Amino acid sequence: MSGGAGEESDESMPRQSSSGPCADEVLAFRVAALDTVLEALGDGVIVVDDKGSLLYGNRAALQLLPIDKFAAPPEQWPTQYHLYLPDGSALLPAEQLPVVKALRGETAGPTEVLLLAPGAGPRRWISMVACPLPELKGRRRAALALLHDVTEVRSVERALRRQRDWLSAIMDTVGSLIVVLDREGCIVSFNRACELATGYRAEEVLGTPVWERLVPPEEVERFRAVLQRLREGGQLSQHEGSLLTRNGQKRLIVWSNTVLRDAQGNVEYLVATGIDVTERRRLEEQLRQAQKMEALGRLAGGIAHDFNNLITVIYGYAQMLRDELPAGSPWRAPVEECLQAASTASELATHLLAFTRQQPSRPRQVDLNQVVTGMERMLRRLIGEDIELVTALHPQPALVRADPVQLEQVIMNLVVNAREAMPRGGRIVIETAEVNLDEEYLKRHLGARLGPHVLLAVSDTGTGMPPEVLRQAFDPFFTTKEKGTGLGLSTVYGIVQQHGGQVWAYSEPGYGTTFKVYLPAGGVETEPVEVTATEEARAPAGKTILVVEDEPHLRKLIGEILVREGYAPLVAEDPADALRICRQYRGKIDLLLSDVVMPQMSGRELAARVRAERPEIPVLFMSGYADWNVVYNGLLEAGVTFLQKPFTKASLLRKIGEALKKN
Repeated sequence: MSGGAGEESDESMPRQSSSGPCADEVLAFRVAALDTVLEALGDGVIVVDDKGSLLYGNRAALQLLPIDKFAAPPEQWPTQYHLYLPDGSALLPAEQLPVVKALRGETAGPTEVLLLAPGAGPRRWISMVACPLPELKGRRRAALALLHDVTEVRSVERALRRQRDWLSAIMDTVGSLIVVLDREGCIVSFNRACELATGYRAEEVLGTPVWERLVPPEEVERFRAVLQRLREGGQLSQHEGSLLTRNGQKRLIVWSNTVLRDAQGNVEYLVATGIDVTERRRLEEQLRQAQKMEALGRLAGGIAHDFNNLITVIYGYAQMLRDELPAGSPWRAPVEECLQAASTASELATHLLAFTRQQPSRPRQVDLNQVVTGMERMLRRLIGEDIELVTALHPQPALVRADPVQLEQVIMNLVVNAREAMPRGGRIVIETAEVNLDEEYLKRHLGARLGPHVLLAVSDTGTGMPPEVLRQAFDPFFTTKEKGTGLGLSTVYGIVQQHGGQVWAYSEPGYGTTFKVYLPAGGVETEPVEVTATEEARAPAGKTILVVEDEPHLRKLIGEILVREGYAPLVAEDPADALRICRQYRGKIDLLLSDVVMPQMSGRELAARVRAERPEIPVLFMSGYADWNVVYNGLLEAGVTFLQKPFTKASLLRKIGEALKKN
């Protein structure tokens, strides 16, 4: 420090007098100025020697450490002044104390200590740094230490940490997916729901662009456009997108977006909250499919009703014409062709009835394993030598309550469908198993029933089906084959539904197809509603029959057949007309022949009204309407005689004979 006048320009500094330099005054001034500055500091400043003597300490330091009262070597400070590790678990080791390090000639960086001196008030945390000073007289070592009270900082940090923990717990507790992205689209937060949905741990994706792993390639450009729009301050509160999982599956997510801005109002982060709607959309699709199938079923039912009436008329008149032709007539062959065509059309109507779940059914307890085993030889001939047939049957009887003939039809149709998917050969596997459909399965399969079921699975190694074909697989008349009718799988669907079961198709192009049929397990052996046998029975001519049929052509045909066979028909066009005839006709009516489903009232209601006036009259019901099976299985009494449309003249006369004979 120089005291020359030319070297010191600060006018506030003491100057040399004409009598000589005032170095002591200058030094005293500088010491006083330094002391003022140090006292004004908020941090503590101390200078100590290796004996622990306090050479200097400002007010802030002495408020933190009572060094001026208790002199002790720095190695004893942790014990003397109650200095602990920051977590308070133990005294601070002396070798970690910055003052001790500085007295050894080291410059010690910030070290946090906890002050727990008795009677010193609430606990306080101090950050301490220290550096060595030049040796004093007598080779005494000294050190300068700065003490910074970080208690408030720690309190704020603790509060922030608590809030962060709370926020993290909330984010990980909610079921929604929460992703935070920076301006560049890199992931900065990834909650637990995201981990569960994608299969990635947060540490695997943090810091990576979101489209690197989580966005399907075909959606990357659209996602970038969304991010750019939000970055520029645009609004996009909600959008849909696919989330790619670790195993390559896609989950459909509905995202709600918001942005976080910095102090200048610029977009800094994007917060996206997502709801996984994959299962909901799949169930919605199942519901739409079920509604579509129900609508198609009603349509097919109406078609089957009209179709059966028309077939009956065509078949009936063709039979009458054939019976009138001599054996060598050239017209017999065309008439036989008409009869054959009508028979084929009748089979088509039967398929329609199966699809609409109204095919006649005689359920009983059946072992599905025995059904498969009984068909195995025939199925091997059916599929040909280039296709391997494998059966994997449940070791115990697979009992269901079903119509065995219809079960055979289900298996046959599924195997034929599998065969046609493998033009170059392959393998078909028929499997049975006992399964229990739980709540989780029901959530993913609309219409499924809880409890034990028997599974029938038919798998092939064929070409598979793309999604657009798979969605229509059970639609009636839908086919991808040149000569297919499109009724094979729809028949399967109808029969399975009629038995209270479910059928699902699983397929991918190039990976084959599996059809899984679930039927309620067990079932008690029960007798179906009695339907009279079909043995030949003819009633004597001259019987009076009240015919009730709302279709005029069919009504006329039945009347003509009855007249030709010697019966006396009373023909009514609807139930009201039938009741009028019943009241006005004074003679005996030997039989009521009525359609089941008609305007105004059903056949059963009509029969009840007629029997109120003529208690002994027998009834023969007939129907080709798709809903007849509902009536048959609940609304008709046991023991009724039933005639299924379309029918031939012979079957009509036989059923009339059965009804009259029973009476």
